[in-house]
Amino acid sequence: MNISSTTEPVSQTGHPGADVCWLSIDQLTAGYRTGALSPIEVARALIARIRMLDPVVNAIVHLDEAYTLAMAEASLARWREGRPLSAMDGVPVTIKDLSAVAGMPKRRGSLAFGSEPVGEDTPCVARMREAGAVFLAKTATPEAGCKVVTRSPVHGVTANPYDLTRTPGGSSGGAAAALALGFGPVALGSDGAGSIRIPAAYTNLFGLKPGFGRVPAFPPDIDMPHSVVGPMARTVRDAAIMLAVISQPEPRDPYMWPVPFTPPADLAMPDLSDLRIAFSARLGCTAPLVDAESDALVAQATPLLADAGAVVEEAAPAWPVDPFLPFRVFWETACLACVEGTPAEKRRLLDPLILQVGATGARVSLTAYMRAMEQRMAIAAASKAFFTRYDLLVGPVMPVPPYSVLRDVPEGYANEDWSWCPYTYPWNMTGQPAASVPIGFTEAGLPVGVQIIGPMGGEADVLRAARAIELRRPLHLRRPPLLG
Repeated sequence: MNISSTTEPVSQTGHPGADVCWLSIDQLTAGYRTGALSPIEVARALIARIRMLDPVVNAIVHLDEAYTLAMAEASLARWREGRPLSAMDGVPVTIKDLSAVAGMPKRRGSLAFGSEPVGEDTPCVARMREAGAVFLAKTATPEAGCKVVTRSPVHGVTANPYDLTRTPGGSSGGAAAALALGFGPVALGSDGAGSIRIPAAYTNLFGLKPGFGRVPAFPPDIDMPHSVVGPMARTVRDAAIMLAVISQPEPRDPYMWPVPFTPPADLAMPDLSDLRIAFSARLGCTAPLVDAESDALVAQATPLLADAGAVVEEAAPAWPVDPFLPFRVFWETACLACVEGTPAEKRRLLDPLILQVGATGARVSLTAYMRAMEQRMAIAAASKAFFTRYDLLVGPVMPVPPYSVLRDVPEGYANEDWSWCPYTYPWNMTGQPAASVPIGFTEAGLPVGVQIIGPMGGEADVLRAARAIELRRPLHLRRPPLLG
């Protein structure tokens, strides 16, 4: 972790920041409004908390105390004058190190990129800056977000706060581990094949992959439209507030939706009687790995949604082709683009997995790539047809609970093989919104999430359904054991 100051704030009771680290956005801003809290007080407490707890999990890759406190001081001045910029003014947020933050490095988990500060925010970061959010730290990612776990040659391995011998997932595993330990109420993640939903499921958090075009991006990225940025949070409400901020327009993004997102009005107690929801234990996918305990927990979402008024039926999309087939082509060619986009003299510094998969991508013919594009469109069309009958689809995020932190994938699979976790990447190819919400813990105390998928433009209903589950099963209150 790069720390630019050695000044240690005075510890408060218990772990530093314990009295503010679990506060929601609404609670923080209510305290700012009355003067009971100040953004500077909160920022100092969380910086102290990071210094104490991050060495246990290794989630933070850049922390600049002076940078953070300057933002907090500006927020305090606005609150004292009664002119906060938004519902996120003064709210601490961590940012995954795949997004650019002006004045901070963007290493992307790679030795091939320098540690010098970048000059311009990525659009969603700019929207948070304009909203007055306080940038707390940057969080760890595998190189270029290329793994289902969070390890890189830059920062090493990130562990799961609920079991330090297990992975928090990836590629937003640093963001997830930080949130689970109370390093701010919200985090910015990104998701190109499950990278928000997987770590959210593995660390007892809520994470939302917005639909493609909902959150602006610039410059255009090779992973578009598969990869999007989105909110991770301990509560659905906090994620909804953050999404409303980061989805504000960016004129340079040619795919940006012209209508900003507005959080649903009934998040306090959503009535789902207007929703017809499909439940599927496999989401229509081939499942080479099955875990009975995870399956049983995911199935418990059905009565919770029904209790909120929804009509819930068992149904799954009928895919015209196994989604893994086109996804593999996109994965291999994206790794190739990463290799070719790296200066030749630095390519030897890239993760061996990227080099290996990129070499496979170099052998993909134009015909094979165009066939994968055609298959992706057929998958999207099949999904759209399914969502003419149902408002939401609910099912698993991951086939197994968190596995060993020493491995990139579960036993029996090669590191480059994504076939073992088929439930997340189909929705990156269709561009639809999808979220993970906590549903339970295994007997070993490992978190399990349930996935909620909506049609294009359906983020509000995804949030409503997630909140209905959260109300009936408030697992966000269950802290990692290492916190005592």
